[in-house]
Amino acid sequence: MNRVGISVSKKIGKSVVRNRVKRLIKEAFRINKDKFKVGHDIVFVARGKAAKSNFYDIEGSIFNLLKKAGILKEGV
Repeated sequence: MNRVGISVSKKIGKSVVRNRVKRLIKEAFRINKDKFKVGHDIVFVARGKAAKSNFYDIEGSIFNLLKKAGILKEGV
């Protein structure tokens, strides 16, 4: 099982925006958790662009990051 941490700075926006970004990251990870290798601790740090991103942008970013880190399973 992977453990996930999410960090969203106050520079991203007010609490409503920060919580929305956290919810989007959590949901994108939850839906796709079976596509990732098991046994890793992952920390996502949201940047300014995340405040205006939609679910699909964030999901794509998660896939790109985990592919670079070598955590994405083969054939996905």
